[in-house]
Amino acid sequence: MRFDPDDGNTPTQATVKAGTLAFPPENNPVREGYRFDGWTRDGQPFDFQVPILQDTTLTAKWAKATDWTLSPDHGPTSGTQLTISPPSLQESYYTSIHTAGSQFVGLTGDGRIYTWAQDGTPKQVPLPTQAADGFRYLQAAAGSQWQAAIGSDQQIYTWPNGQTTPTILDTKQNTRFTSISMNDDLLLAVDRQGQVHAFQADQTDGQNEKLTEQATTVLPGQAQATLAVASPSRTLALDADGQAWTWNTSRTANVKPERIRQDQGMRITQAQALSQGFLLLGANGQACYLADGKTSLATTGLSENMKASRITANKNQAVITGTDGHIWTWKPGETPTRADNGNQHYLQAVRIGGRITALDRQGSLYQWSINTQNQPGKPAKVNTTTAPTLESASLDSQSLTLNKTDGSWQTEMPASQPGPVTITLAGRQDGQPFTRSLNYTVDQTLLKDIRQSSTYTVTFKTDGGSPKPGDQQVTYPYGRVQRPSPDPTRSGYQFDGWFINEVAYDFSKPVTENLTLTAKWTSKTPNTSWRISPDTGSQLGHETTTITPPDSTSGIRFNQVGGAKYYTYVFSLAVGSDGKAYAWGDNTYGQLGDATTNSRSTPNIVRKPAGVPTDFTYVQVSAGKWHSLAVGSDGYVYAWGSNQHGQLGNNTTTYSSVPVRVRDPASPNDPNKGLKAIQVSAGDEHSLALDSNGYVYAWGWNDNGRLGNNSTADSSFPVRVRDPASPTDPNKGLKAIQVSAGWHHSLAVGSDGYTYAWGLNNYGQLGNSNKSSSSFPVRVRDFASPNDANKGLKAVQVSAGYSHSLAVGSDGYTYAWGLNNYGQLGNSNTVDSTVPVRVRDPTSPKDASKGLKATAINAGGEHSLAVGNNGYAYAWGWNLYRQLGDGTTSNSSVPVPVRDPTSPADASKGLQATRFSVGDHHSLAVGSNGYAYAWGENSYGQLGDGTTDDSNVPVSVLFNLQPVITAARFDTSPGTNLAPVSNGNGVTVLTPAHQPGTVTVSVDYAMGGAGRILTDTSLRYTYLPAGVLPKAGGEGILLALATGMTGMGGVLASRRHRRELHQLLHASHE
Repeated sequence: MRFDPDDGNTPTQATVKAGTLAFPPENNPVREGYRFDGWTRDGQPFDFQVPILQDTTLTAKWAKATDWTLSPDHGPTSGTQLTISPPSLQESYYTSIHTAGSQFVGLTGDGRIYTWAQDGTPKQVPLPTQAADGFRYLQAAAGSQWQAAIGSDQQIYTWPNGQTTPTILDTKQNTRFTSISMNDDLLLAVDRQGQVHAFQADQTDGQNEKLTEQATTVLPGQAQATLAVASPSRTLALDADGQAWTWNTSRTANVKPERIRQDQGMRITQAQALSQGFLLLGANGQACYLADGKTSLATTGLSENMKASRITANKNQAVITGTDGHIWTWKPGETPTRADNGNQHYLQAVRIGGRITALDRQGSLYQWSINTQNQPGKPAKVNTTTAPTLESASLDSQSLTLNKTDGSWQTEMPASQPGPVTITLAGRQDGQPFTRSLNYTVDQTLLKDIRQSSTYTVTFKTDGGSPKPGDQQVTYPYGRVQRPSPDPTRSGYQFDGWFINEVAYDFSKPVTENLTLTAKWTSKTPNTSWRISPDTGSQLGHETTTITPPDSTSGIRFNQVGGAKYYTYVFSLAVGSDGKAYAWGDNTYGQLGDATTNSRSTPNIVRKPAGVPTDFTYVQVSAGKWHSLAVGSDGYVYAWGSNQHGQLGNNTTTYSSVPVRVRDPASPNDPNKGLKAIQVSAGDEHSLALDSNGYVYAWGWNDNGRLGNNSTADSSFPVRVRDPASPTDPNKGLKAIQVSAGWHHSLAVGSDGYTYAWGLNNYGQLGNSNKSSSSFPVRVRDFASPNDANKGLKAVQVSAGYSHSLAVGSDGYTYAWGLNNYGQLGNSNTVDSTVPVRVRDPTSPKDASKGLKATAINAGGEHSLAVGNNGYAYAWGWNLYRQLGDGTTSNSSVPVPVRDPTSPADASKGLQATRFSVGDHHSLAVGSNGYAYAWGENSYGQLGDGTTDDSNVPVSVLFNLQPVITAARFDTSPGTNLAPVSNGNGVTVLTPAHQPGTVTVSVDYAMGGAGRILTDTSLRYTYLPAGVLPKAGGEGILLALATGMTGMGGVLASRRHRRELHQLLHASHE
């Protein structure tokens, strides 16, 4: 037997003794996005109650899966109207059908049972109480009063007609069975040793009946039964050689089965019981009749040219299905009558009274009537699947109010924190209860404009540490959360910082809602070795074991990242959740701030400024061309690196390899004073800062007026950017809520909500409908009215690139203007624009009426990045240096998803990001899992992955990474079904089969889930012998040859067969 999953995986195999029944693999195969319908032979449903006579290949049948859906699947923090739609109805794929009296029983290929009475509604039989995961039904049988099934555990389950709660049949010694049949209230079952057990209804307490064992019959000699059926007076069994045996049904002791006379070489493969006698089917396709009291066979009257493939019986009437797919009905003593209209081809059929129900070659059921002239009616398809019903929906245990309209349900999204949430559904489908979990993303809150001041409460959860910081009241837009000092402590643990979920909190961001920050901790005594548990198992494999990597020695994560704004001497910056600043890449000008000029390919700590308190931390960093800026916890601005044009702001032009304080604009000659700010932005060779009153300051190179102070003279200390309404008045200044320094121009979101720009304008990067540079702020034009100088673009965030600009509008859309030679404006062309254009929607890039809605944007050299309101990162523009991270080097004039670092080869997946920054030829991001990633050019080690190799997909920045397991091999065979352990870093895996003994377990992993694949070989796993299988008779031995076949392998031998062990060892294999 060969089982081909038809999904690219290796087929499994097993040897089956000729004439016996096969069992499917222990678990149904699984294929993402598809529903397993059953096993097929030659494209037709396969019934496992048919004996195997030759080498056989079964192929899995798949149907495209549909499920409950949520629309939309993301939205604002509250008020979104959600539509919950059920899956489309998918008809079951049947493999067999049975009948008794007026009851139908149908078995589907995936192991479900449906029952219904004539003209009744089909109902699904539930799984037994406490059924194991993966349990399904393998066979079904119908009696006039009871129904029965064999489960995938090879035990029998029964239930009375009219009830659908199967209970396990008490078989005393926990016997396992291979086939069943029913006649009225008599159940016959064949066990794995070929013995026939008879069970009959027994009224035990005067009211409740149950089936109890009446007799066990063993065939003479070496014969072993494969199936058995019973008429009211006789029982008939078939052995593996196709020989029929009968005995008196009423006898329960000293039973002596009699051999039926058969033609030489005749092999009987199927048997059905009638009210009087049996209908039998030979392997040659000839149907014959064994009358009660007879030991020889009679013909049924079918033409010798008509070959039968399946037979069924109910009381005194039988149905024969030919290999040509046509159906005949027959009664003893009568001539067979054609019972179908010839328009379709069938595999099997049953009859109740004047009604035929048939299974076609596509696994569907059809019914029709036979009139008084024995003429068949027109077949009608039997629909056994009912529309699902949604009974409740909830979000984090909060019930949602449902309203049903046209087959779907509507509800309103309650107020929720930004990020992914789960909506849980409960209801009934096919008569069975179900639950489903649907993912919904609460969009990140956009920064607000300053139309009104708001105050928010920030609370701290220490999670076992102390002291607990007090709540903070933070005002928008200029307030910031103050990092509590001192840090909390916890015995035996290291404090990693303050987090929201898995992401380190960025203390430089304005507060737009109430927040709870939670302390994260790492054990000071971590487990430093790889572990596997259990480390022993059966040689047959398919057992679950858990592999756990070493514990992390630190859980510190980056809360922000920054990329340098030039293509030579490139570097990157970050702030850690420990409050330290980190830098890596080129250090020619001391831009890494570590008091050296040594370059680094992994993060290195930036020095603290001289003279600061011991609890000093960095709040924000920004990378310029060859210099760096930072805001400290003391509120002062610090700078280091190149200083040719005074961009360090310390009233000199001398470079510094350690942080120096930026001078106070009111006292630039006093080194003891300094500029205090809440945000900084480093440009090409100039710098910007926003103070706590909202004023904007600039210093450094001032060609083309990029400092915005109405001059073009450089300044080595901060000067106030002029008020656009009074550019000649040095006493007034621009008030803003956010600033961004580009290469040769600058941007700001004004306190009035409008976007302002100043500096070089040769490509229209100022967005004011011309190409004239300006040494003071000018208003960026309104997207909807670009020719009206009195209107302007209202925005919540801006970002200045080399010669282009980006903004998130107050409407949530992304806008761009300026140079577009590589498509960096994202509007599906490469034409420059002197006014804002809308960036295209990545899902509809050809539709100019749609656009990308984003929560954050960043403009690089000649490429752009954004985080969509679905939380995914998108990039567009120049890609020669792989800076788009989409797995290619092709430019794109519309947004494309940045690849998922854990599945970089899968274009359907993407990076979920919370923070990011772009440089000239590289990009960085903090993922929703808290890890930092980088991609693009890496000539100077600016990606921070310890190499100088470029990457067209995100790779992990080497900073406190945890191993993420991607594969495991036992000796040379791969484990399967890797699944992450909840609330841990380990995985569960199913072991492959292997010869007994100890093997090396090779575990592949990637640090942080991205980048180079590493392998650990320290683990060992011991395979234990599965035992010797029993002797199976004269024609062969039942062997388990591959995984997934514990229904046939791993069989426990009976004591009788154990006594034959010595004989088995000397038996020949035929």
